[in-house]
Amino acid sequence: MRRYLKVVPLMVLMVTLLAGSVAGAQTIKFGLVAPFTGSGSILGDYIREAMMLAVDEINAAGGIQGRQIEVIVYDDEASPATAINVVKRVIENDKVDVVFGPNMSSSVLAVHQVAAENETLMMVGATSPSLGYDRTANPWLFRLRADDKVRVENQADYAVNILGSKKPGIIYGTTDYCTSARDVIIARFAEYGIKPVAVEQMREGDVDATGQLLNMVRAGVDSIMGLTHESEAAVFVRQVRQMGVNVPIVGFTAWGVPAFTDLAPEAATGVIAVQSFTPEDTNPVVVEFVEKYLARYGRLPSDPGQAYYDGVYVIKEIIDRVGFDKHAMREELENFSGYVGLQGELVTDEKHNLSRFSLISEFQGGGWNIIEKF
Repeated sequence: MRRYLKVVPLMVLMVTLLAGSVAGAQTIKFGLVAPFTGSGSILGDYIREAMMLAVDEINAAGGIQGRQIEVIVYDDEASPATAINVVKRVIENDKVDVVFGPNMSSSVLAVHQVAAENETLMMVGATSPSLGYDRTANPWLFRLRADDKVRVENQADYAVNILGSKKPGIIYGTTDYCTSARDVIIARFAEYGIKPVAVEQMREGDVDATGQLLNMVRAGVDSIMGLTHESEAAVFVRQVRQMGVNVPIVGFTAWGVPAFTDLAPEAATGVIAVQSFTPEDTNPVVVEFVEKYLARYGRLPSDPGQAYYDGVYVIKEIIDRVGFDKHAMREELENFSGYVGLQGELVTDEKHNLSRFSLISEFQGGGWNIIEKF
């Protein structure tokens, strides 16, 4: 069962009131808060589609402990201000049992205390190191993908140990997702005694990076580390190719998804990325998921959808173990292990991350070639 609510206040209120008594006590309510418009909208449908695939599978098999899952979906417009409004609404008005999302790190930072104050589980795919339990001290916030500290350190390690980079350049965005990654990669390079020779920023929505790229060329970079969102990554890479700059490019997670490669298909060829997921993964669990997703939606799945698919099954597993009491569910999540999903075995660590899974892959035009799994 699904209700999809756009962020139009009067319309949302009317639909919620009309639908409020549909399921009654025989459902468990999940809220999904994701970007369907705004700068992060390119990922919203992948998140919703993967999550609904899991929900419909579980409902078709009898639900969770006999209860069907009801999903209420809100568009947070990739905006922290909007995320505050819709998270309050989905928790305080719709009274969901679990919130999935937001997916943008800046939005999670803005709203996670709402979940804490209402003692509501919040399962997010956002990856900024700022969201770890060591930073937020929020016992109700859990992360469904690996912390970017893990992947960005892998990114720097690959640049130094495999590419032999001694003069890396960095291009990064303005959101917490990007600036936190910048800090991580600079610190990791410092462990090797390396200082990036150019650290340049692109603002979200920028359509030209000529100046930043020229600064990198003048500094003599021998590799470029990409730490922007998808749209800016495509702009940057296209201009790299146009200007004939011939150095290896290694991006973090936003550079390893269709949202990037669809915008820069030819220019993206040869880009290396640290990924959370790729449909080329030959793990039998992933192969089965990709086949089901393709049959239902007519396209391949993308990161971060796999995290929300896993997340639905994690909550089912939690309830099967301890029942519907939210405090018991939270305590079980803090010590969770024993479930194998699309990202391997999911185990909660001290930062409330359930996954440390990552891949390093190279885009070859028609898809990604996996170089290494972590």
